[in-house]
Amino acid sequence: MRDLARPLEECLQALDEKRNLQEVLRRYPADREELIELLRLSVDLGGLDAPAADPAFRLRARNRMLAAATHRRQARRWNPLATLPRPVARLAFAGGLAAALALGGLTAAAASGGSLPGDPLYGLKLGVERAQLAVTLDAAARARLQAHFTDRRLDEARRLIAAGRVEDGVREIAQYDTAVAQFNQSLAGTALDARAVSELSRLMDDRQAYADASLQALAGSLAAGGDSKSAAAVTRTQSHVDQAWRGGKHDLQARAASQPGSSRPTKPAGGE
Repeated sequence: MRDLARPLEECLQALDEKRNLQEVLRRYPADREELIELLRLSVDLGGLDAPAADPAFRLRARNRMLAAATHRRQARRWNPLATLPRPVARLAFAGGLAAALALGGLTAAAASGGSLPGDPLYGLKLGVERAQLAVTLDAAARARLQAHFTDRRLDEARRLIAAGRVEDGVREIAQYDTAVAQFNQSLAGTALDARAVSELSRLMDDRQAYADASLQALAGSLAAGGDSKSAAAVTRTQSHVDQAWRGGKHDLQARAASQPGSSRPTKPAGGE
């Protein structure tokens, strides 16, 4: 019986190297569901409150995760969890594996959640975000998650400016602008049904209003503090982001309307 160690290692390498995770999962259709559960579990551990581990300790924890997955496959015939309903068995296994991984030290992401650009763990924070996007397979859910990450960039900019790191904050606002553009680009290549289009359109309206209020407040605060140059830069970004949200929503709705079967004109009464 083939174990999960090799396919799981390939998935982890794909995430580390920023390659297409879907290509790896397609090579293991029988194990796809369990692999996704393990990958999601490794991402969810980022929310645990635990100290960061050194690289060697994290490597040992990864090996422990692989060993646990292998042991589970090999022990399936006699494992008492096999008598439980499949969702219950999955929950029990996930809980046990989460405890093993927490003890092993794969929780460095816990400290990265509140990090800002320039902090040592900020790169890890971005890596966790990429992993979350990679294991979110539903297109609409992935779009909502990506929109949430754009909000993070804006929140980081606000925190940087509040901490007196104005130049870093203005640079992060530019990164927010880039994140909005990337969000629109990802939607351009995504197939969505009418319901998803409607939900995302409302979400984009909300994000546009939030960005407009936040950036306007930041620009006013900077101007009041005598930093007219930074205030002008924020105002320019506000204008560009506003256009980006509006344009992205328009393109999304136009593309949905052009899909076959999306809308059909009503025939006149008595028409053929």
